[in-house]
Amino acid sequence: MVLVENNKEMQKGTGKLVGWHDPDENRQWILTNKSRCLEDKRMTVTEAVSRFVKDESLLAMGGFGHVRVSMAIVYEMIRQRKRNLTMTGKTAVHDLDLLVGSGCVNTVEVAYSFGHELRGLSPASRRAVETGQCKVSGEISNAGYQWRFLAAMMGLPFIPTRVMLGTDTFKKSSAQTMIDPFSEKPVCLLPACYPDVAVIHVPRCDKFGNAQIDGIMVEDFELSRAARHLILTTEKIVDIKQIRQEPWKTVIPFYLASAVVEVPFGSHPCQMPYLYFFDEDHIGEWLSLSATDDGVRQYLDKYVYGVDDFQQYLKLVGGVKKLAQLKRIEHFKEPMSAPWLKGKNEKKPLTELYSSTELLACVAAHILEDKKSVFVGTGLPMIAAMLAQRTHAPNLLLFFEAGGIGPEMPVLPISVGDSRTFYHAVAASSMHDSMAMAQAGYIDYGFLGGAQIDMYGNLNTTVIGPYEHPKVRLPGSGGANDVGTLCNNTIIIMRQDKHRFLEKIDFLTTPGYLNGFDSREKTGLPAGSGPYRVISQLGVYGFDDESKRMKLLSIHPGVIIDQIKENSGFEIIIPKTISVTTPPLQKELAILKKIDPAGMVIGK
Repeated sequence: MVLVENNKEMQKGTGKLVGWHDPDENRQWILTNKSRCLEDKRMTVTEAVSRFVKDESLLAMGGFGHVRVSMAIVYEMIRQRKRNLTMTGKTAVHDLDLLVGSGCVNTVEVAYSFGHELRGLSPASRRAVETGQCKVSGEISNAGYQWRFLAAMMGLPFIPTRVMLGTDTFKKSSAQTMIDPFSEKPVCLLPACYPDVAVIHVPRCDKFGNAQIDGIMVEDFELSRAARHLILTTEKIVDIKQIRQEPWKTVIPFYLASAVVEVPFGSHPCQMPYLYFFDEDHIGEWLSLSATDDGVRQYLDKYVYGVDDFQQYLKLVGGVKKLAQLKRIEHFKEPMSAPWLKGKNEKKPLTELYSSTELLACVAAHILEDKKSVFVGTGLPMIAAMLAQRTHAPNLLLFFEAGGIGPEMPVLPISVGDSRTFYHAVAASSMHDSMAMAQAGYIDYGFLGGAQIDMYGNLNTTVIGPYEHPKVRLPGSGGANDVGTLCNNTIIIMRQDKHRFLEKIDFLTTPGYLNGFDSREKTGLPAGSGPYRVISQLGVYGFDDESKRMKLLSIHPGVIIDQIKENSGFEIIIPKTISVTTPPLQKELAILKKIDPAGMVIGK
């Protein structure tokens, strides 16, 4: 009786429900269409795309961002001019950008899309969304998509979680809430998602579809079991005897696969962990050309329509010499470089001892404690965590959302899925593992950033302007909503001015303290969790114990209180006594240079 009454409080997001099937209907589909026999499934890229990628399909790509992505299939979908595809935008980066830019994908359910992590935002796909050529069917978080696939894999209609509660991300999703009958607290119900076709690139596979993955699995364990059709592309096809010798490496068994395609270097220009690095020159060429529609056409004419197959494409991008270089970079035998670094790096005046970026990194590192854990994001959070490990917190445990846990990173990774994030790690696991550990309470700190923040630490990384007609389309939640929801304490790093520190943000992507006071816990978010510190180029902030409003804790050297006030669109609590932030030490600045030798974040 209590359950019936409580469920009157159910809320429902307005996002379009994509990829859902009744579990019994899907069981019947599996019974009818999925063979349990060892059958030779080898075919060409052309055959696989022609047979299994149909117009108007729901498409999911495996891997993470620019890591272990089946670009050979992406180029073939473009070459075959597939149309009206909907894509699951879960860490969809280079693949999505090309598929939207080419007109193959016209609808996206967004977790993380329209961005290239450290490389910047995606010109082609952002332009398509901002002009209405590509529609966003709904919002979700990275953990949200992960768990939609988990529900499908398990044959369940939905799965309960604690993510997205109280946010606009939930309001624009296809999720619902209910009162949990056990704890009598709100929970978020994520509907199962069964993609029509998933495409996953692996290092080796036999002809039957038994596929092994080296390094992190990301979401591919669950995705391969959720999708109705699965195209596997592989660096090499091996004999089943080799698979049987190390069965613990088999992430995807044969009965899930619909097609097996051998494509050496099939992830290029993306990274294939342990085999080859990102081709930053080629990615940079795409980012430069895709700034205009003419540039997109120029790129596609040269690299897709102008070649017959992926082997010709590889020759065109530099052939054996280029591929050998990417191998050397992956194995630390040659330093990486990238055209997108030019003009990106902050130059500090010769009269200054440190840049504002170096200051932010050091201040963030000082907050992290030894023998604690931290959920690490791209860029400054990585640098801060690595600096803390090399100074006062050698036992700091790092978690990465793609699955790296406890690595010993020699240099700054480009991505949270980069192979550097599981270099000498204690575990190369999965997104489900990392996110589940956060939800269970294992992660003490989580780093966040944002385009906008309000007085309660709520963050926007989704849109600037009205949601339906944004001035700027941003990547979306990614893992931010999950980190802001599930980690015990969040540390926010962002630039401060009146356009970013706002009385009301345009979209509440990630929860801070929502409306202040006890509104966070009332919404169902974990008790005792929430924003801990905000670090800007002007000062360090905490939150009032009762009202949960932002308050100033320290100002950076050379900053005055008036600058704090002038660069905020809301009133910040300013105590009578304010300390001055400890500046970076020369030892710390030297360590930062070793962490980021390419100057990707701190500059040269």
